Amino acid sequence: MIRRISGEQSLSLVAASLAFCVCLSGCDPNLEKIADTIATPQQGSSQAPVPPPGQFISARPTAVRSRGLPARTGQTILVATFNIQAFGRSKMEKPGMPERLGEIIRQFDVVAIQEVRDKSQETIPSLMRYINSTGARYDYLISPPLGRTSSKEQYVYIFDTNTVVSSQQATYLVQDDRDLLHREPLVARFVTKVPPNVPRFSFTLVNIHTDPDEVSQELPVMDTVLKSVRYFEYKDAMEDDVLLLGDLNAEPRQFGPLGQLPGIMWVISQEPTNTRRTKIYDNIIFDRVLTNEFTGRAGVLDLGEMFGLRTEQVLEISDHLPVWAEFSIMEQASGATGAQFANSAGPAGYR
Repeated sequence: MIRRISGEQSLSLVAASLAFCVCLSGCDPNLEKIADTIATPQQGSSQAPVPPPGQFISARPTAVRSRGLPARTGQTILVATFNIQAFGRSKMEKPGMPERLGEIIRQFDVVAIQEVRDKSQETIPSLMRYINSTGARYDYLISPPLGRTSSKEQYVYIFDTNTVVSSQQATYLVQDDRDLLHREPLVARFVTKVPPNVPRFSFTLVNIHTDPDEVSQELPVMDTVLKSVRYFEYKDAMEDDVLLLGDLNAEPRQFGPLGQLPGIMWVISQEPTNTRRTKIYDNIIFDRVLTNEFTGRAGVLDLGEMFGLRTEQVLEISDHLPVWAEFSIMEQASGATGAQFANSAGPAGYR
């Protein structure tokens, strides 16, 4: 199923002081009801208990590489971000490329993808056929082409419908009236599928790819982007788990105001995320107190080790590697309050 976010359907909200506002293509209040209706226990899943609230909090996550991906027990999900460099028809036509990309995606429950460049709009549907060729049941959400120049990009979320639920009506772009960002982030809500009477983990992802030539202008407003989405999500859906993920083209030491937000954490601090192993540009960022569903496990998927490839061969796939983090499928109480989000909505707040 092709899912595209229509800019014509968006509804603007009042902006914060930096003129960011949230454009909503529609809100789906029945998202959790959908998850509850179709949720079934995973076949063969482990019934090992999930740690109690607060036990998942980790100031410094444990980095696990490549084959060290956590076992799929049915008690957790893996959320990932992957910049598939210049991803279009020509890349998909390379021998073995669709199969490898399909294998990568199937390692995770939700993957935020950046840098899709495809005027034909055929690349993602083609990729989905390879992903699901093994009997998997993945679906996707895709943004309109974004950018100021003729070379536009799209954001994509690919997710396993066996483990999570999303909705096009709960997916939207962050509207940037003052044109502070080259590409407006794509926001989407997800809910885990869990057995009846189990509190399901609901979360919101903010997919971002900063322009490498404009990082110095874009990075200083990332904190406002995150705070604005977080405020709106709490106000609209009582959602307190908001994760910013993608290719920031900046290392954690360069995060500035974003890295100074109270409770903020990023899952990759030391391990390089680019294929040449020289930069930490890709990350997953969230409030470690609010999102205490995080298990403390995160890492970078080594594609060279995964496929037995040399660096130059991995570069044919991308100059970036997938970054992932693990979360409980069960919602954990965070104690978030409306006043807390009102105070963090931005220097001028919302009206």
